Amino acid sequence: MHVIQPTRYQPRPKPTPKWPFAIAALLLVALAALNVLRPVPTPTATIAVSLPAAAAVPIAWPQASQAAVAADDYGLLGTNGNPAPLATASIAKVILALCVLQKQPLAAGQDGVTYTIGARDVALYQHYLSINGSLIAVTEGEKLTEYQALQALMIPSANNIADSLVRWVFGNQDTYAAYATAYLRQHGLSATHIGSDASGFDPSTTSTASDLTQLGLVALQNPALMSIAGQRTATLPLVGTVYNYDTVLGVNGITGLKTGNNDADPGAFLFTATLHIGTKDIAAAGAVMGAADLNTALQGSTRLAASLQQGFEQLTIAKANQVVGTVQTAWGATAPIAPSSTLELVRWKATPLTQTHTVDVHKRSGSIGQLKIAAGSARSSSSLRLSHPLAGPSFWWRLTRH
Repeated sequence: MHVIQPTRYQPRPKPTPKWPFAIAALLLVALAALNVLRPVPTPTATIAVSLPAAAAVPIAWPQASQAAVAADDYGLLGTNGNPAPLATASIAKVILALCVLQKQPLAAGQDGVTYTIGARDVALYQHYLSINGSLIAVTEGEKLTEYQALQALMIPSANNIADSLVRWVFGNQDTYAAYATAYLRQHGLSATHIGSDASGFDPSTTSTASDLTQLGLVALQNPALMSIAGQRTATLPLVGTVYNYDTVLGVNGITGLKTGNNDADPGAFLFTATLHIGTKDIAAAGAVMGAADLNTALQGSTRLAASLQQGFEQLTIAKANQVVGTVQTAWGATAPIAPSSTLELVRWKATPLTQTHTVDVHKRSGSIGQLKIAAGSARSSSSLRLSHPLAGPSFWWRLTRH
């Protein structure tokens, strides 16, 4: 007989809850989204420009003289000798010429006002004739234009015309001295003293080579004066052809300016020069004072001008489109940085070079900043750009980054 066993009750297993997995999946999706969407690290930029080191400049200083040299936009480049003030001699006429031209400016081709020689002007001529001063002959009733008077002042260094110009333009020496002193201080010439005459024949007008060099830089800004100072000869009423005491015009780039000699300073020369440095021209000035005689001052100045030429150099720091840096990203993308234009400048070799730059690392293409190079007051700058667009991060990198 078959016995039927009673069936045991088997409880059904409870289903595994799905919500933990759903939450985990949601968390993973959320974390992935956050990783994808969170800000990417800021790229970094590196700029590396090779800058030549400064070097000492040998200057051909004249022996046993006070001297200084400077250049337009560069300022005073060097001095030598005892800096105590010395008599300027006829270099004082440069101050007079600049003051006259400030009160009565001359444009190119203009003659300016006309002066009439009077009895007092004839007396001045006779005075300087009696004391062996430089002069030009004049006669009562003669006419001189402002331009001709300045030629007489600067080329044959006529002392009598200097004193006549003071009377014609300023009225008297005291008024001129006050005007000239203010003019000098305005241009930073604090060591120059205006004495008892405007011609410099009297040794009471004094200065230093540094101040006179600055005076040369001021004169360079006056085309009318520089045009006259650069003339080897001039033709004047009554006296005819006169000759410039500056016998070294054109030597080593010398373009002017004024000689001077008297008993207190037998050899002085304030010169201006144009220096050809690569493709650039630099206007320079120098002064020699206290030389043994005028010829010694002139020859010393030519050597000084030549050494100035050797003291400058034209530098190309970076050419247009030359790679000078890199933008680097955390995701491995890079882009070269290059200047849009050539960075080039003329420097005095003894002046250190410096560079500054700005880069906007948030930009991915085009112009991203600026690079500046400086050597004293000499400056060159260019915008910086990316040579090609900077690739952005991939989705996979965003997703898997740490």
